[in-house]
Amino acid sequence: MGSESGALLMASTLGIFILLSLFAFYLSRLVILESRNAGFHALDIKTRNLALSGMEHGLQSFKTSKNPVTIQGSFNTGSYTVIFDTLKNESQIDLPYSHYTSMKSIGRINDVERNIRVTLSTFPEAFCFSYYGNNVNESVFNESSGTITGDMFFNGDVSTAIVSSGIIYNSTSTGGTLLSSPPGFPSLNTTYYDSILTVASNQTESTSGNSNYALSFDGSNDYVAIQNLSYTEPGQIPNLTVSAWVKIPLGAGGWAIVDYDRSEFFNCVAGEGVGSINSSGDYVGFHTRGISGGIKDMWSSGSIRDNEWHHIVWVFDSGEIYDKKIYIDGQLSGQQDAYPTNINLGSGLDRYGFLGEGSEALSYNGSRNNSYYQGTMDQVSIWHRSFLANEVSSLENITNYTATNLIAYWSMDNGSGTTINDETGHGYNGTLINNPTWVDGPTTTSAISSGDNIYLSTYANNEFLNNGNLTLSNITVYGPGSFVVYGNLTLDASTVKSGVKIICSGDLILTNTQIGNSIRNPSLTYSKGTTSFTGSTIYGLIISKGNTCSIASTTIHGAVLNYSPTFTINNNTTIIGSVVSNYSIDLQDANSSLTKGSIPPFFNTDIGLNPMVVPGSYLEY
Repeated sequence: MGSESGALLMASTLGIFILLSLFAFYLSRLVILESRNAGFHALDIKTRNLALSGMEHGLQSFKTSKNPVTIQGSFNTGSYTVIFDTLKNESQIDLPYSHYTSMKSIGRINDVERNIRVTLSTFPEAFCFSYYGNNVNESVFNESSGTITGDMFFNGDVSTAIVSSGIIYNSTSTGGTLLSSPPGFPSLNTTYYDSILTVASNQTESTSGNSNYALSFDGSNDYVAIQNLSYTEPGQIPNLTVSAWVKIPLGAGGWAIVDYDRSEFFNCVAGEGVGSINSSGDYVGFHTRGISGGIKDMWSSGSIRDNEWHHIVWVFDSGEIYDKKIYIDGQLSGQQDAYPTNINLGSGLDRYGFLGEGSEALSYNGSRNNSYYQGTMDQVSIWHRSFLANEVSSLENITNYTATNLIAYWSMDNGSGTTINDETGHGYNGTLINNPTWVDGPTTTSAISSGDNIYLSTYANNEFLNNGNLTLSNITVYGPGSFVVYGNLTLDASTVKSGVKIICSGDLILTNTQIGNSIRNPSLTYSKGTTSFTGSTIYGLIISKGNTCSIASTTIHGAVLNYSPTFTINNNTTIIGSVVSNYSIDLQDANSSLTKGSIPPFFNTDIGLNPMVVPGSYLEY
């Protein structure tokens, strides 16, 4: 121990030990860090897979519903969130087109997070071009008029320089750039269109003069008794609307159109008098009984005894100050502040209803002062709903017999026999008493009248259904919903608001008409016959499946999907969006143009086309 060499050996050994200890410490730390990094790497892979699962969930959901709603899910110890942004990408940069949607899937496990982003389009890939020509007739694209701005694809040879900016892609490289794997022509699922046209075809034919009948009453002793139309609880009808078409001959008397209150008739058309009211003139009456038992009479300001058809609507709304209103031909013709509670309105016990008859009770089927209704009536309806002023015109022609709150509807289109059917299926059928006669109905009931406002929300399932050709002018259709015509549809100087699907089995002809409100508030047109648009403005999608599609002097913001062999664009027509055609397009003048632009997204709407993932949009970060 005292030797110098021994001390040196011990110091050297101690130094080596310290160095080995330090090396072992750093080595173990390196092993720990490597193990930790390996654990994080494995967790990162799991989190990435979780984000991919979220993306798959989001894609399937969007394909089914096109609903850009946030989706959340969990798996084992992790979770994912799928977020849609219809305006911007993950860097808050505006998306290039309105039909694009950024979908981001975020996967999280503990402190690890992975993000995946794709861009979706609500339209198939063919709509990525300003013009996509499938060219099933194998012609050469040699248009010399008009211009196309943006990339186009044509399935065949091209011999034109019509594309002002963009690349001409084709399948042959003759006249363009070869695109060896072009997107296919879109597959259109027509299940909804075909099914709703079938429903419309089963409606009562509304355009044939031979099928539009009415009943004529002689004012002597004939009427219709309505079975089972009874109410057992007083005051159970706080909201009521009754409508009818009537024609009163010159010099005729009149009585109740609809009479189903136990102790007093409800609605009536007056000749010279109704009930105890004498010399009232040629006016429409509205009578109700208050809680005190008194009768409150009301008369219209307009005369109708002119041997012409008139559409009459009576509205009772217990929540209004003027709870009684009369409309003649769509215009307010009288209103009244009646009793605070018309508790007896429609409260008859075990009561028949009557059309064209003035009796007060089931036991008294004779006339009151010999005042049976004299004239013609058609399309009588009873609603447990108070129609607004801008809605009464929708009652002029009822085509949907299952509409909400429609209690009874007698179209009177039997044309023969001794009964009239309640079209609602509620069983309030009527029996003709003393032979009212079948006559032709008003020609105006063959269609919605021109100048009307049509509110699709007033129809069951928001679906207006018409069986037969329909020609209208100066109308406004309010959505959302479907406007369906089994036949030809012609609209002139009209407006179709956003959220409407116009579907017709025949020709669709628009002149000076606007469809949709904006690129993000569009509508859709679908026709199986000729499509002809002139002088119109369209925001939306046009689907033409007939033999001819002709667009002239029209501006379109959106997309055209054409199946028509004859497809012409002329007279300063401008299309901004995309045109996809199964046949070649014929641009007929130098001032018509196709420009690649935004297409309406149609979120939450089935248009029969599948969405897609925009090529090259996949990003992990």
